[in-house]
Amino acid sequence: MANLYVKASPPADLNRNTEWFTYPGVWTTYILFLFFSWLLVLSVFGCSPGMAWTVVNLAHFLVTYHFFHWKKGTPFSDDQGIYNRLTWWEQVDNGKQLTRNRKFLTVVPVVLYLIASHTTDYQHPMLFFNTIAMIILVVAKFPHMHKLPEGHYCIGKPERKTIMDDVMLLYRLNFCLYSPKR
Repeated sequence: MANLYVKASPPADLNRNTEWFTYPGVWTTYILFLFFSWLLVLSVFGCSPGMAWTVVNLAHFLVTYHFFHWKKGTPFSDDQGIYNRLTWWEQVDNGKQLTRNRKFLTVVPVVLYLIASHTTDYQHPMLFFNTIAMIILVVAKFPHMHKLPEGHYCIGKPERKTIMDDVMLLYRLNFCLYSPKR
């Protein structure tokens, strides 16, 4: 009898908050969800395809930034609080850098940006919003941005309330990294 099911090894990540992303088919489902979101926006709002891609890109930015880079911890109580100070992005693949999942999640905002910018013919307001969304999402994935709210010797403990606070945090971090040593 033919193998009808995908054989997958058990996840190495025991964190129930992030282990779902290691299952086969998650990437395909993610891409299909974005595509069907575009079709939904296109049909409900009756806008141009470029504007629909911009709406999907900005909605993707808001949702992923909030759930991947802003909220901390895990909804499960059986982990005894070991993930309470980590965002979802910091928990993915046990914090290892440059894994296949992290590369995929970094490429998706860039591809959405390219699609949205190209289909709007690089018009000024949409290009600006798409660019800001892509830059913030990609920069939030940099290893230097991990665990910053717990305190950094150069910038102190920031209070994160808005996205502009994160932009200012990034500016201060770059100033600290590239300024001459005192």
